[in-house]
Order: sequence, then C-alpha cells, then structure tokens
Amino acid sequence: MSPKLPPAPQNDIRIALDRAEARTWRGRGIVIDLFRFSNTITALLESGRRDVRVYPDPALALSARRQLPGSDIFSEINLGVEQYDNSPYTALHGSDPSRPALSVTNSGSPAASSLLLASEILVACFANFPALAAYCRAHPAPTLIVPACLFYDARHVEDMICARALVEELEGRDAFPAALEEIHASGRVLDFLAFRPETGKRDMELVLKKGHMKAVPRIKFKAGTGLVENAA
Repeated sequence: MSPKLPPAPQNDIRIALDRAEARTWRGRGIVIDLFRFSNTITALLESGRRDVRVYPDPALALSARRQLPGSDIFSEINLGVEQYDNSPYTALHGSDPSRPALSVTNSGSPAASSLLLASEILVACFANFPALAAYCRAHPAPTLIVPACLFYDARHVEDMICARALVEELEGRDAFPAALEEIHASGRVLDFLAFRPETGKRDMELVLKKGHMKAVPRIKFKAGTGLVENAA
C-alpha cells in the first residue's frame, strides 16, 4: 500500500504533463482546449444556452441526441448526422440558444471526462481568463490545469501555452501578450485556418482575444454525461 500523500496546499497550481495526472487528481481541474472546445463551451453559455452537455465519446453523444429531440451537436468529428462544427463563432452567433447543446470532441471532452475524481471541473480560454481567475481567487483550491492536447495530439501546443499563461493569470500576472506571440510563432493559427475555411477566421478572432466572455463553465459528470453550468 502506497503512503498517503499530504493534502496539496490551497495555492498549489500545476499543469498536467500526462493523462494519468488528470485521472487521479482530486482537487480542482481546469481543462484547456484553446482553439475549439474551451471557447465553444464558453460561447454556448455566453449565448444564453441553459442546457449544455459534454460527452466523452461519440456513441454517448449520439444516444443522447436520440433521447433529446431538437438538440444540437457541436463536434469536429463526422458523426454521420446533422451537426454543427465545433466552432466558437457558431456557438456564440450562429445557432439557437433555446435548444439543448451536446458537445463531443477529439480532445476537449475526453480531457474533461478524465477528471472524474476532481472536486470541480472548469473550462478555461483566453476569452474568460479574467472571470475564471476571479472565481478561482474567490474560491481557492489545489488546481490542476489540463491541456487537452494530452488526450489527442501533443503538437497542438496552443493548449500548453495557454495553460502556462493561466498559471500566471491565477497568480495575478498578465502573460497574455507573450502567450499570443508564442502561439502565432508556432504556426498553429495558420494550421487551423487551413482546415477551417468556413468559420476559421471568425473563430480565431474570438479565440485570440482576452476577456470578452464572462461565463465560467463548470462540468459535473453523471452517468457519462457532463452537465455544464455557469459558475460565474
């Protein structure tokens, strides 16, 4: 039997470096999938959606869609049904906020669902940095920031860059300008735009701007469904 570890201090903020850290974490978990999931989920709440749900895999999302007539699926995965792209711009401006929204993605939703032992699961992006940091300072807790690229493609370095900037934000320092410069230098914005011809430019305008959304998504998983509420 391994020795019991002492509780992490209230100001303990760390970044996950592998999936196992997220799966065993019992403090606050914060998921960052910068280019899509994080901003899409935040934008859905910001648009006024009251029923937003996250699923770890397509089968669960499709099952939920059958049980929720009139619901919208947001995903970059081709699910073989009528769906919206995992687009922050569409989530904020191009869909009906009165309908339930279901999200299943390659990296963000699996990253969120990995935190089943966490005391709380939040979603972060540059757009909600100030609101999320204010919430976390008002409710201090040991925190693990989970870059969603750990669950899909480590080359999506924007998640890790944003995670490092969030550590600074939570500690009261503004690292956004340097993080933005690093993301542009990585070439990842051009990669994204090349594969998102319809809404890519408008998505990036939302993703790479700090503080314009006030929602702080909090996800609570129950029977495979992540129910999203606004913690702000």
